[in-house]
Amino acid sequence: MKLKHIVFDCDGVLWDGTNDGYFLCYHTAALEAGIQLDYGVARERILKNWGQSAELEVQGMIPEHPGLVPQVVELYRKLVHSDLFLSTASLIPQADTVLETLRHRYGLSAITGMNPANLQILLDRFRLRPFFRHAISTADHIEPHKQKRTGFDLARLLELEGLQPEEALVVGDALVDVEMARHQRVPLVVVLTGHLTRTQARELGVGHVLPSIADLPGWLESQENGR
Repeated sequence: MKLKHIVFDCDGVLWDGTNDGYFLCYHTAALEAGIQLDYGVARERILKNWGQSAELEVQGMIPEHPGLVPQVVELYRKLVHSDLFLSTASLIPQADTVLETLRHRYGLSAITGMNPANLQILLDRFRLRPFFRHAISTADHIEPHKQKRTGFDLARLLELEGLQPEEALVVGDALVDVEMARHQRVPLVVVLTGHLTRTQARELGVGHVLPSIADLPGWLESQENGR
C-alpha cells in the first residue's frame, strides 16, 4: 500500500539534547530527595523503563527507596518544566525543512513520551506545530497497557486517520519506538541522532536505519522508486 502518514518521535528525532535533559532532571530530583545515586547508574536504570510514565521510570531508578518515589516524582516534574530541562533542547539540523517538504505529500503526526506542556513549548519554539495533524503525549498514561511501547496511542491515531498499519511509518530513535511500531505492525525507520547506535538497531532487527531525519526524504524517494 502507498504510504500516507508519518509518525515521528520527538526527543532524538526532531530535537536534540533533551534525552540528556531527562537524565539530569531525574538524577537531580533523586539528590534533592537525599538519595545518593551515581549519575551513570541513574541513567542506566532509567533507560530500562524509557518511554514509560515518570512514576515507572522513578521506580526503576530508585528500587532501594520505594517510599521516596512520590517525592522524587514531584521534584522531577518541577525540574522538567524548568530551564534545567528546556535549555537542553536544540533543533536537529534540517528537521524543519524536512517537515515542510514532507507535509505536502504525507500526513504528519508526533507521538512522544514528553509531557504535554513541554511538547507544546518546544513545538512553538522551533515553529514545528503547523506541520503536524496530531501531537500526542503519552506521558500522562499510568496504565501498563497504555504505555508508549504498547502502541496504544499509535493504534488510536491509525483509527482516527482511517489508516492501515502499512500506510503509516514510524520514525524513532529508541527501543521504545521500535516496540511501539512492532506492536501495531507499522513499518519503522530508526535515526541515529538519539539513543540507538547502528549496531544496536541492527541487533534489534531494524531494517531501515538513517543517520538523521535529514536523510528521510531521499530514503522515501528511493523506496517509492524501488531502489
